[in-house]
Amino acid sequence: MFGADIPSVAGNVIAILFPPPIVPLIDAFRSLEVLSEHYDVHVLDGPEGDMARFIDRDTARAIVSDAMLLAFALSRQRGGPLSHRPLRSRQGSVDEYCVLALIGAARDPGSELAFEAAAALGIGSVDFTLSIAIDLLRQIDQGGLFLEQPSLAEFRAIVSENLLLDGGLTEDSIASSFLN
Repeated sequence: MFGADIPSVAGNVIAILFPPPIVPLIDAFRSLEVLSEHYDVHVLDGPEGDMARFIDRDTARAIVSDAMLLAFALSRQRGGPLSHRPLRSRQGSVDEYCVLALIGAARDPGSELAFEAAAALGIGSVDFTLSIAIDLLRQIDQGGLFLEQPSLAEFRAIVSENLLLDGGLTEDSIASSFLN
């Protein structure tokens, strides 16, 4: 799904690298803050146009539209914005990784991955959020984009490692999360 590099010395974080066709999808989520501040829907032209390089424009528009619905729902449920990297960056934040994991997990909405991704994002209404993610995933699949669902072990390793580096977890809590 994504590449994860060894923690860097300078930033002390794991770099999550998204494949080029997925960057416009995550850019739709990155655009929410600008859209909310300036109420300018033209900000979505960038992600939509970038995605149209990989799929047809109508499907790109539908994907960006559904991504915005999910972005609004996530923002409202969290009570705050997601952590984002700059537009067009292949490097992603842990929140962005969790969003894509949640969308991928919509293939199996009752999975542990779906619930853990939702929990990592601070989402209270998992069923509502997953229903939006299912619609988005359907558009992604129709467009022919490949969005791989990470394994539960991969998800836990990436999310737990980043939380440990940020001081959010202890090694004992990470070890116990793998036992459950």
